Amino acid sequence: MRYTIAPALLIVSLAGCGSEKGTPTTTAGSISPSSAPAQLRQERSVPISGTCVLTFNAAPVPLPPVITQTDVGECRFSHLGHSTVTGVQSINFAAGTQEGQRTFTAANGDHLEMTHVGTSAPAGPGLVRFQSTATIVGGTGRFANARGQVTNEGTANLVTRTTTASTEGTIIYDASDRAER
Repeated sequence: MRYTIAPALLIVSLAGCGSEKGTPTTTAGSISPSSAPAQLRQERSVPISGTCVLTFNAAPVPLPPVITQTDVGECRFSHLGHSTVTGVQSINFAAGTQEGQRTFTAANGDHLEMTHVGTSAPAGPGLVRFQSTATIVGGTGRFANARGQVTNEGTANLVTRTTTASTEGTIIYDASDRAER
């Protein structure tokens, strides 16, 4: 019993520590006396939002029902700052859907990884309006164990091959992961 009380007190006392805003949580699971430092985490659930400007490869002509598109660009997000983004997605024009993955690289080199699924529809000559839900699936550095979900919406211009998108949601990560790089 002595071993279960001490970690519980440590968790409660650490819950008030930290300089970042957000709701502290701890990872689930039992903590044995020998593994407490490795399993004890001070996670924060915080809002994340931002905008991205991307470019993409030209679609083949005539347009097939499904294409694979590579996107690159720059974003500015809370908790990530100015970052670059690369991604690949499969776009099904016939069904009006897309799915893919994105890697965001912060100025310090930390990566944030997301997968996404969504819908799209014509929005005028050469324009496609889209929305998607992205799941945060980890990364490197402070985002090594990140998770969460965001929504994206924006417009792709098929003539200029550019996309503008806004993102909003929640990210859960352990700021102490910065030291684990």
